[in-house]
Amino acid sequence: MADTELKTDPIEVGSWSCYTTAPARSLELFEEVRRTCPVAHSDGHDGFYMLLNYDDVKRAMNDYKTFSSEPQVLRPMLPRKPIPALEMDPPRHNQWRAIFNGAITYKTAKSMEAFVRSDINHHIDDFIESGSCDLIRQLAEPVPAETICRMVGIDDSLVPTVRERALAMFAAQGAPEEFGRRQAAFAEVTVSEVHARRRKPRLDYLTHLASVEIDGRPLDDNDYVVLLAAFLGAGHHSTTSAMASLIYEVFSKPDVRDALRQDANKIGAAIEEALRLRPPFFGFFRRTTQPTTMAGVEIPAEATVYMGWAAANRDPRMFDAPTEFRLNRPNNRHLSFGLGIHTCPGAALARMELRVVLEELLRRLPDLTITLENATYQFGGGDYSFLAQLPATFTPARREHVAL
Repeated sequence: MADTELKTDPIEVGSWSCYTTAPARSLELFEEVRRTCPVAHSDGHDGFYMLLNYDDVKRAMNDYKTFSSEPQVLRPMLPRKPIPALEMDPPRHNQWRAIFNGAITYKTAKSMEAFVRSDINHHIDDFIESGSCDLIRQLAEPVPAETICRMVGIDDSLVPTVRERALAMFAAQGAPEEFGRRQAAFAEVTVSEVHARRRKPRLDYLTHLASVEIDGRPLDDNDYVVLLAAFLGAGHHSTTSAMASLIYEVFSKPDVRDALRQDANKIGAAIEEALRLRPPFFGFFRRTTQPTTMAGVEIPAEATVYMGWAAANRDPRMFDAPTEFRLNRPNNRHLSFGLGIHTCPGAALARMELRVVLEELLRRLPDLTITLENATYQFGGGDYSFLAQLPATFTPARREHVAL
Protein backbone atom coordinates (compact mmCIF):
# COMPACT_ATOMS: atom_id res chain seq x y z
CA MET A 1 0.00 0.00 0.00
CA ALA A 2 1.32 3.46 -0.89
CA ASP A 3 0.88 5.29 2.39
CA THR A 4 2.24 8.66 1.28
CA GLU A 5 -1.08 9.88 -0.06
CA LEU A 6 -3.15 8.89 2.96
CA LYS A 7 -4.41 11.63 5.25
CA THR A 8 -4.16 9.36 8.27
CA ASP A 9 -1.68 7.15 10.03
CA PRO A 10 -1.49 3.82 8.13
CA ILE A 11 -1.73 2.07 11.49
CA GLU A 12 -5.37 3.17 11.59
CA VAL A 13 -5.98 1.43 8.28
CA GLY A 14 -4.25 -1.73 9.40
CA SER A 15 -6.34 -2.09 12.54
CA TRP A 16 -9.74 -1.03 11.28
CA SER A 17 -12.88 -2.71 12.54
CA CYS A 18 -16.33 -1.49 13.51
CA TYR A 19 -15.36 -1.98 17.16
CA THR A 20 -12.46 0.48 16.99
CA THR A 21 -13.63 3.12 14.50
CA ALA A 22 -16.90 5.07 14.38
CA PRO A 23 -19.07 5.03 11.22
CA ALA A 24 -18.22 8.61 10.16
CA ARG A 25 -14.48 8.01 10.49
CA SER A 26 -14.83 4.64 8.77
CA LEU A 27 -16.38 6.29 5.72
CA GLU A 28 -13.54 8.82 5.61
CA LEU A 29 -10.98 6.08 5.99
CA PHE A 30 -12.52 3.97 3.22
CA GLU A 31 -12.26 6.90 0.82
CA GLU A 32 -8.68 7.71 1.81
CA VAL A 33 -7.62 4.10 1.33
CA ARG A 34 -9.56 3.70 -1.92
CA ARG A 35 -7.33 6.24 -3.69
CA THR A 36 -4.16 4.25 -3.19
CA CYS A 37 -5.07 0.74 -2.09
CA PRO A 38 -8.31 -0.71 -3.54
CA VAL A 39 -7.87 -3.94 -1.57
CA ALA A 40 -6.60 -2.97 1.88
CA HIS A 41 -5.80 -5.27 4.80
CA SER A 42 -6.65 -5.02 8.48
CA ASP A 43 -5.15 -7.03 11.32
CA GLY A 44 -8.43 -6.84 13.21
CA HIS A 45 -10.36 -10.08 13.83
CA ASP A 46 -7.26 -12.18 13.06
CA GLY A 47 -6.74 -10.37 9.76
CA PHE A 48 -8.96 -9.67 6.77
CA TYR A 49 -8.89 -8.10 3.31
CA MET A 50 -11.18 -5.16 2.58
CA LEU A 51 -13.03 -4.73 -0.72
CA LEU A 52 -14.02 -1.08 -1.10
CA ASN A 53 -14.69 -0.46 -4.81
CA TYR A 54 -18.17 -0.98 -6.22
CA ASP A 55 -17.15 -3.34 -9.02
CA ASP A 56 -15.00 -5.48 -6.70
CA VAL A 57 -17.70 -5.80 -4.06
CA LYS A 58 -20.34 -6.59 -6.67
CA ARG A 59 -18.17 -9.24 -8.30
CA ALA A 60 -17.35 -10.92 -5.00
CA MET A 61 -20.94 -10.92 -3.75
CA ASN A 62 -22.06 -12.59 -6.97
CA ASP A 63 -19.43 -15.34 -6.62
CA TYR A 64 -20.51 -17.49 -3.67
CA LYS A 65 -18.33 -20.38 -4.90
CA THR A 66 -15.16 -18.36 -4.27
CA PHE A 67 -16.42 -16.09 -1.50
CA SER A 68 -18.25 -18.33 0.95
CA SER A 69 -20.66 -17.09 3.60
CA GLU A 70 -19.75 -20.00 5.87
CA PRO A 71 -19.17 -20.24 8.77
CA GLN A 72 -20.29 -16.68 9.73
CA VAL A 73 -20.64 -13.27 8.06
CA LEU A 74 -20.02 -11.19 11.20
CA ARG A 75 -16.90 -10.83 13.31
CA PRO A 76 -15.83 -11.80 15.87
CA MET A 77 -16.94 -15.39 15.44
CA LEU A 78 -19.50 -16.42 18.05
CA PRO A 79 -20.38 -19.79 19.60
CA ARG A 80 -23.73 -20.05 17.84
CA LYS A 81 -25.40 -21.86 14.99
CA PRO A 82 -25.15 -20.19 11.57
CA ILE A 83 -27.85 -17.70 10.68
CA PRO A 84 -30.13 -19.67 8.33
CA ALA A 85 -29.54 -19.00 4.62
CA LEU A 86 -27.45 -15.88 5.29
CA GLU A 87 -24.48 -17.93 6.55
CA MET A 88 -24.94 -20.90 4.25
CA ASP A 89 -23.86 -21.79 0.72
CA PRO A 90 -25.75 -23.96 -1.75
CA PRO A 91 -27.02 -26.59 -1.57
CA ARG A 92 -27.68 -26.15 2.17
CA HIS A 93 -28.65 -22.53 1.55
CA ASN A 94 -31.56 -23.47 -0.71
CA GLN A 95 -33.79 -25.23 1.85
CA TRP A 96 -33.31 -22.57 4.51
CA ARG A 97 -33.86 -19.73 2.05
CA ALA A 98 -37.15 -21.39 1.11
CA ILE A 99 -38.31 -20.93 4.72
CA PHE A 100 -37.89 -17.17 4.41
CA ASN A 101 -39.37 -17.12 0.93
CA GLY A 102 -42.44 -18.84 2.34
CA ALA A 103 -42.90 -16.07 4.88
CA ILE A 104 -42.16 -13.14 2.57
CA THR A 105 -43.62 -13.50 -0.90
CA TYR A 106 -44.20 -10.96 -3.65
CA LYS A 107 -47.66 -10.37 -2.11
CA THR A 108 -46.46 -9.67 1.43
CA ALA A 109 -45.73 -5.96 1.11
CA LYS A 110 -49.14 -5.26 -0.43
CA SER A 111 -51.03 -7.39 2.10
CA MET A 112 -49.22 -5.73 5.05
CA GLU A 113 -49.48 -2.11 3.88
CA ALA A 114 -52.81 -1.29 5.54
CA PHE A 115 -51.57 -2.64 8.88
CA VAL A 116 -48.31 -0.71 8.60
CA ARG A 117 -50.11 2.51 7.75
CA SER A 118 -52.46 2.06 10.69
CA ASP A 119 -49.56 1.37 13.09
CA ILE A 120 -47.67 4.42 11.84
CA ASN A 121 -50.67 6.67 12.33
CA HIS A 122 -51.34 5.33 15.82
CA HIS A 123 -47.77 6.22 16.77
CA ILE A 124 -48.06 9.66 15.18
CA ASP A 125 -51.30 10.17 17.13
CA ASP A 126 -49.37 9.53 20.34
CA PHE A 127 -47.15 12.59 19.83
CA ILE A 128 -48.83 14.85 17.26
CA GLU A 129 -50.45 17.11 19.85
CA SER A 130 -47.17 17.83 21.63
CA GLY A 131 -45.29 19.62 18.85
CA SER A 132 -42.10 17.62 19.41
CA CYS A 133 -40.92 14.02 19.55
CA ASP A 134 -38.02 11.61 19.20
CA LEU A 135 -38.76 10.00 15.86
CA ILE A 136 -36.64 6.95 16.59
CA ARG A 137 -38.02 6.03 19.99
CA GLN A 138 -41.60 6.94 19.09
CA LEU A 139 -41.78 5.79 15.45
CA ALA A 140 -38.78 4.22 13.70
CA GLU A 141 -38.07 1.80 16.53
CA PRO A 142 -41.54 0.28 17.17
CA VAL A 143 -43.04 0.19 13.66
CA PRO A 144 -40.68 -2.35 12.00
CA ALA A 145 -40.85 -4.59 15.07
CA GLU A 146 -44.63 -4.54 14.98
CA THR A 147 -44.57 -5.30 11.27
CA ILE A 148 -42.27 -8.30 11.42
CA CYS A 149 -43.92 -9.71 14.57
CA ARG A 150 -47.36 -9.41 12.98
CA MET A 151 -46.05 -11.04 9.81
CA VAL A 152 -44.87 -14.17 11.65
CA GLY A 153 -47.73 -14.23 14.15
CA ILE A 154 -46.30 -12.95 17.45
CA ASP A 155 -49.04 -11.41 19.59
CA ASP A 156 -49.08 -7.62 19.90
CA SER A 157 -48.74 -7.86 23.68
CA LEU A 158 -45.38 -9.61 23.30
CA VAL A 159 -43.90 -7.19 20.75
CA PRO A 160 -42.24 -4.82 23.28
CA THR A 161 -40.54 -7.71 25.09
CA VAL A 162 -39.43 -9.40 21.87
CA ARG A 163 -38.09 -6.08 20.56
CA GLU A 164 -36.21 -5.33 23.78
CA ARG A 165 -34.58 -8.75 23.97
CA ALA A 166 -33.71 -8.79 20.28
CA LEU A 167 -31.98 -5.40 20.54
CA ALA A 168 -30.05 -6.53 23.62
CA MET A 169 -28.92 -9.69 21.83
CA PHE A 170 -27.75 -7.88 18.70
CA ALA A 171 -25.90 -5.28 20.77
CA ALA A 172 -23.77 -8.04 22.34
CA GLN A 173 -22.33 -9.21 19.01
CA GLY A 174 -18.79 -8.32 20.11
CA ALA A 175 -18.99 -10.15 23.47
CA PRO A 176 -19.43 -13.92 23.01
CA GLU A 177 -20.37 -14.82 26.61
CA GLU A 178 -22.85 -11.97 26.98
CA PHE A 179 -24.28 -12.76 23.56
CA GLY A 180 -25.03 -16.30 24.70
CA ARG A 181 -26.89 -15.07 27.77
CA ARG A 182 -28.92 -12.56 25.81
CA GLN A 183 -29.69 -15.07 23.09
CA ALA A 184 -31.11 -17.38 25.76
CA ALA A 185 -33.33 -14.56 27.03
CA PHE A 186 -34.53 -13.93 23.46
CA ALA A 187 -35.23 -17.64 23.02
CA GLU A 188 -37.22 -17.76 26.24
CA VAL A 189 -39.90 -15.48 24.82
CA THR A 190 -39.82 -16.45 21.13
CA VAL A 191 -39.35 -20.23 21.05
CA SER A 192 -42.14 -20.63 23.59
CA GLU A 193 -44.45 -19.14 20.96
CA VAL A 194 -43.53 -21.92 18.52
CA HIS A 195 -44.22 -24.51 21.21
CA ALA A 196 -47.59 -22.85 21.87
CA ARG A 197 -48.49 -23.23 18.19
CA ARG A 198 -47.79 -26.95 18.34
CA ARG A 199 -50.29 -27.27 21.17
CA LYS A 200 -52.82 -24.90 19.63
CA PRO A 201 -52.28 -24.17 15.93
CA ARG A 202 -53.33 -20.87 14.37
CA LEU A 203 -53.41 -19.50 10.85
CA ASP A 204 -49.98 -17.88 11.15
CA TYR A 205 -46.38 -18.43 10.14
CA LEU A 206 -45.26 -19.62 13.57
CA THR A 207 -47.64 -22.54 13.19
CA HIS A 208 -46.04 -23.32 9.85
CA LEU A 209 -42.55 -23.18 11.40
CA ALA A 210 -43.64 -25.64 14.08
CA SER A 211 -44.03 -28.34 11.42
CA VAL A 212 -41.16 -27.50 9.06
CA GLU A 213 -38.54 -30.14 8.36
CA ILE A 214 -35.00 -29.76 6.98
CA ASP A 215 -33.18 -32.77 5.53
CA GLY A 216 -35.94 -35.01 6.84
CA ARG A 217 -35.75 -33.82 10.45
CA PRO A 218 -37.99 -31.39 12.33
CA LEU A 219 -36.49 -28.08 13.40
CA ASP A 220 -35.26 -27.93 16.99
CA ASP A 221 -35.24 -25.05 19.48
CA ASN A 222 -31.79 -23.88 18.39
CA ASP A 223 -33.06 -23.67 14.82
CA TYR A 224 -36.03 -21.60 15.92
CA VAL A 225 -33.80 -19.19 17.85
CA VAL A 226 -31.56 -18.38 14.89
CA LEU A 227 -34.50 -18.28 12.47
CA LEU A 228 -36.49 -15.83 14.56
CA ALA A 229 -33.36 -13.79 15.27
CA ALA A 230 -32.80 -13.57 11.52
CA PHE A 231 -36.37 -12.34 10.99
CA LEU A 232 -35.99 -9.73 13.71
CA GLY A 233 -32.49 -8.73 12.64
CA ALA A 234 -33.38 -8.14 9.03
CA GLY A 235 -37.00 -7.12 9.43
CA HIS A 236 -36.68 -4.92 12.50
CA HIS A 237 -33.09 -4.00 13.32
CA SER A 238 -32.00 -2.89 9.85
CA THR A 239 -35.36 -1.38 8.89
CA THR A 240 -35.32 0.82 11.99
CA SER A 241 -31.91 2.17 10.97
CA ALA A 242 -33.03 2.72 7.36
CA MET A 243 -36.23 4.46 8.48
CA ALA A 244 -34.37 6.79 10.83
CA SER A 245 -31.84 7.65 8.12
CA LEU A 246 -34.57 8.35 5.57
CA ILE A 247 -36.43 10.62 7.97
CA TYR A 248 -33.21 12.43 8.84
CA GLU A 249 -32.13 12.97 5.23
CA VAL A 250 -35.55 14.28 4.20
CA PHE A 251 -36.62 16.39 7.17
CA SER A 252 -33.23 17.89 7.99
CA LYS A 253 -33.28 19.44 4.51
CA PRO A 254 -36.35 21.70 4.04
CA ASP A 255 -35.79 21.86 0.28
CA VAL A 256 -35.92 18.06 0.02
CA ARG A 257 -38.94 17.87 2.34
CA ASP A 258 -40.82 20.49 0.31
CA ALA A 259 -39.87 18.87 -3.01
CA LEU A 260 -41.44 15.61 -1.85
CA ARG A 261 -44.56 17.39 -0.63
CA GLN A 262 -44.96 18.92 -4.08
CA ASP A 263 -44.20 15.73 -5.99
CA ALA A 264 -44.87 12.42 -4.24
CA ASN A 265 -43.44 10.57 -7.24
CA LYS A 266 -39.98 11.46 -5.91
CA ILE A 267 -40.48 9.49 -2.70
CA GLY A 268 -39.06 6.34 -4.27
CA ALA A 269 -35.90 8.19 -5.26
CA ALA A 270 -35.54 9.56 -1.73
CA ILE A 271 -35.78 6.05 -0.30
CA GLU A 272 -33.10 4.64 -2.60
CA GLU A 273 -30.78 7.58 -1.99
CA ALA A 274 -31.08 7.24 1.79
CA LEU A 275 -30.38 3.51 1.51
CA ARG A 276 -27.31 4.20 -0.64
CA LEU A 277 -25.92 6.94 1.55
CA ARG A 278 -26.74 5.36 4.94
CA PRO A 279 -26.82 1.53 4.65
CA PRO A 280 -27.90 -0.10 7.92
CA PHE A 281 -25.03 -2.56 7.62
CA PHE A 282 -21.65 -1.35 6.38
CA GLY A 283 -20.77 -4.81 5.11
CA PHE A 284 -20.44 -8.53 5.78
CA PHE A 285 -17.50 -10.93 5.76
CA ARG A 286 -16.78 -13.82 3.42
CA ARG A 287 -14.22 -16.68 3.38
CA THR A 288 -12.29 -17.53 0.23
CA THR A 289 -12.54 -21.17 -0.84
CA GLN A 290 -9.63 -20.90 -3.28
CA PRO A 291 -6.87 -18.42 -4.19
CA THR A 292 -8.23 -15.45 -6.12
CA THR A 293 -7.20 -12.01 -7.37
CA MET A 294 -9.10 -8.79 -6.75
CA ALA A 295 -7.97 -5.49 -8.30
CA GLY A 296 -4.53 -6.98 -8.90
CA VAL A 297 -4.14 -8.18 -5.31
CA GLU A 298 -3.63 -11.90 -4.68
CA ILE A 299 -5.84 -13.26 -1.91
CA PRO A 300 -5.07 -16.77 -0.63
CA ALA A 301 -7.56 -19.53 0.09
CA GLU A 302 -9.19 -19.54 3.53
CA ALA A 303 -8.74 -15.78 3.87
CA THR A 304 -11.38 -13.52 5.42
CA VAL A 305 -12.64 -10.82 3.05
CA TYR A 306 -14.84 -7.87 4.00
CA MET A 307 -17.57 -6.86 1.54
CA GLY A 308 -17.64 -3.08 2.04
CA TRP A 309 -21.15 -2.12 0.97
CA ALA A 310 -20.99 1.34 2.52
CA ALA A 311 -17.72 2.05 0.73
CA ALA A 312 -19.03 0.66 -2.57
CA ASN A 313 -22.15 2.83 -2.29
CA ARG A 314 -19.88 5.88 -2.23
CA ASP A 315 -17.52 4.86 -5.01
CA PRO A 316 -17.06 8.02 -7.15
CA ARG A 317 -16.57 5.90 -10.25
CA MET A 318 -20.13 4.61 -9.84
CA PHE A 319 -21.89 7.57 -8.19
CA ASP A 320 -21.33 11.22 -9.04
CA ALA A 321 -20.82 13.38 -5.91
CA PRO A 322 -21.27 10.24 -3.78
CA THR A 323 -21.45 11.97 -0.39
CA GLU A 324 -24.40 14.15 -1.44
CA PHE A 325 -28.10 13.30 -1.06
CA ARG A 326 -29.64 13.78 -4.52
CA LEU A 327 -33.25 13.17 -5.48
CA ASN A 328 -32.36 13.19 -9.17
CA ARG A 329 -29.59 10.58 -9.00
CA PRO A 330 -29.87 8.24 -12.03
CA ASN A 331 -29.28 4.49 -11.92
CA ASN A 332 -29.04 4.25 -8.14
CA ARG A 333 -27.88 0.65 -7.99
CA HIS A 334 -26.73 0.59 -4.39
CA LEU A 335 -25.77 -2.62 -2.60
CA SER A 336 -27.53 -2.02 0.70
CA PHE A 337 -29.82 -5.04 0.32
CA GLY A 338 -26.97 -7.32 -0.68
CA LEU A 339 -26.57 -9.06 -4.01
CA GLY A 340 -26.65 -12.52 -5.52
CA ILE A 341 -28.13 -15.48 -3.67
CA HIS A 342 -28.05 -13.58 -0.37
CA THR A 343 -30.08 -10.58 -1.51
CA CYS A 344 -32.39 -9.56 1.34
CA PRO A 345 -35.71 -11.42 0.92
CA GLY A 346 -37.55 -8.63 2.75
CA ALA A 347 -36.38 -5.77 0.53
CA ALA A 348 -39.84 -5.10 -0.89
CA LEU A 349 -41.40 -5.14 2.58
CA ALA A 350 -38.79 -2.70 3.91
CA ARG A 351 -39.27 -0.36 0.95
CA MET A 352 -43.01 -0.37 1.57
CA GLU A 353 -42.53 0.55 5.23
CA LEU A 354 -40.16 3.37 4.27
CA ARG A 355 -42.58 4.70 1.66
CA VAL A 356 -45.58 4.65 3.99
CA VAL A 357 -43.80 6.33 6.89
CA LEU A 358 -42.65 9.11 4.58
CA GLU A 359 -46.10 9.53 3.05
CA GLU A 360 -47.75 9.84 6.45
CA LEU A 361 -45.17 12.20 7.94
CA LEU A 362 -45.40 14.48 4.91
CA ARG A 363 -49.21 14.39 5.07
CA ARG A 364 -49.70 14.89 8.79
CA LEU A 365 -46.61 16.89 9.79
CA PRO A 366 -45.83 19.02 6.73
CA ASP A 367 -43.47 21.37 8.59
CA LEU A 368 -41.63 18.63 10.50
CA THR A 369 -38.06 19.73 11.17
CA ILE A 370 -35.18 17.73 12.63
CA THR A 371 -33.56 19.63 15.48
CA LEU A 372 -30.44 17.46 15.63
CA GLU A 373 -27.55 19.59 14.38
CA ASN A 374 -25.20 16.73 13.53
CA ALA A 375 -26.29 13.15 12.94
CA THR A 376 -23.82 10.98 14.84
CA TYR A 377 -24.05 7.36 13.82
CA GLN A 378 -22.82 4.52 16.02
CA PHE A 379 -21.89 0.93 15.36
CA GLY A 380 -23.72 -1.70 17.35
CA GLY A 381 -23.83 -5.48 17.07
CA GLY A 382 -21.23 -5.74 14.33
CA ASP A 383 -21.28 -3.43 11.33
CA TYR A 384 -24.82 -2.26 12.08
CA SER A 385 -24.89 1.55 11.85
CA PHE A 386 -27.62 3.49 13.60
CA LEU A 387 -28.75 6.82 15.06
CA ALA A 388 -29.55 6.76 18.77
CA GLN A 389 -32.00 9.67 18.69
CA LEU A 390 -33.79 11.90 16.21
CA PRO A 391 -35.47 14.88 17.92
CA ALA A 392 -37.93 16.90 15.85
CA THR A 393 -40.42 19.75 16.13
CA PHE A 394 -43.60 20.54 14.21
CA THR A 395 -46.85 22.45 14.46
CA PRO A 396 -49.14 20.49 16.81
CA ALA A 397 -52.20 18.96 15.21
CA ARG A 398 -55.16 16.79 16.16
CA ARG A 399 -55.15 13.05 16.57
CA GLU A 400 -56.88 11.04 13.87
CA HIS A 401 -57.61 7.91 15.94
CA VAL A 402 -56.88 5.77 12.89
CA ALA A 403 -58.25 2.24 13.13
CA LEU A 404 -58.75 -0.58 10.67
